[in-house]
Amino acid sequence: MVILGLYDVKQYVDRHQPLAGKKQFKHMKKPFVLFSLLTVSFLFINWGSIGHYWINHKSTESFSVSMSTFMIWTDSLANHGSDADDRKNWDPDESMRHFINLDSYNEFNNTGHIPSTFDSAVSAHSLYFVEDKGILPWATKTMFDSLKLAFQQHNWHAAMLHASDLGHYVGDGHMPLHITKNYNGQMSGQTGIHSRYESDMIWDYYYYLNNYAGDTVHLINNVQQYILDYLYVNYDYVDSILDADTYAVSIAGDNTSTQYYQQLFNKTKNFTISLWENASHSLAELIYTAWVEAGSPMMTTDADNQLNSMSDNLFFYPNPVSSVLTCRFTLTQAEVIELCIYDVAGKEILKNQNYYNSGINYTIINFTDIPSGRYYCVIKSESLLYEKQLVAIH
Repeated sequence: MVILGLYDVKQYVDRHQPLAGKKQFKHMKKPFVLFSLLTVSFLFINWGSIGHYWINHKSTESFSVSMSTFMIWTDSLANHGSDADDRKNWDPDESMRHFINLDSYNEFNNTGHIPSTFDSAVSAHSLYFVEDKGILPWATKTMFDSLKLAFQQHNWHAAMLHASDLGHYVGDGHMPLHITKNYNGQMSGQTGIHSRYESDMIWDYYYYLNNYAGDTVHLINNVQQYILDYLYVNYDYVDSILDADTYAVSIAGDNTSTQYYQQLFNKTKNFTISLWENASHSLAELIYTAWVEAGSPMMTTDADNQLNSMSDNLFFYPNPVSSVLTCRFTLTQAEVIELCIYDVAGKEILKNQNYYNSGINYTIINFTDIPSGRYYCVIKSESLLYEKQLVAIH
């Protein structure tokens, strides 16, 4: 469930027709666009990722005993939960992956279903139509396939990043206003409900929503159909959100007051909790299925894959960085250390390999020529793997 800070400019980028959106931004002055995108990006870092964070975080509560070694992913899945949103800042094709207007398809309105595959949807409606109405279910399946391949290749870091992105798309699929053409209440006189429900209300009441304790996971027989099925189920809550908004306004007399949000939450609490929990469980089942289909590969040992994004053994400053970053890390033994910088898409930006002594070590990284954005610093050796997030801004 995308419980994200969706401000007006982001709603446009998220949900407006992709081609029209590109034309609109093309005519903006570049310095303004860059400033706006960076500003929005930092809003997401500080405020908007709360829902995706908890949905990804709680998914590991359902990991089976056979996947217990992957419990070390818990913090990393959460911290990377909004990477897919960050990519909207530079990837013009990313936004269409976060939504689908199910009710723009006549098949859905008549039968409750849409073409199951991307190719069949394009064949029935045209590529422009399909991309214009969003490609969320097929983007989710593509990310599942990427996760499966990373498992097969024993590329654990890439697998973790793909699982995080998969969680983001699964979360979006459990946010009803991401699967309707009336995504912002603009067709029912309720403009702004997307942000009021998904961002503002959630920020005030998220602590009621993140108590999922896990459940049994099962192998999925047809992944694409599984994804479509939860979209069909979650679409039923579109009217429930809109009705709750109408009710809250009738009680509070506005849609901005504390009373309004209290009433909105009271009316939506039960199914919102279910949506969050179902998102975490669906993510767990998809990760489990990708792992099993990849042959159930095991990470070597816990020590070899100690992915700990909150570890005090890795620290750098300043963060955000504009020129030179000082990286400090602690080793229990002398060994060769590989230090890598990845962008939010998992692309390697920089890699250094050196021998370091036991104890506290320092190294300097030049960020002068690295573009502004969010990055991940990964330190690994034969005995450890540490990761932390950093931001570059120029």
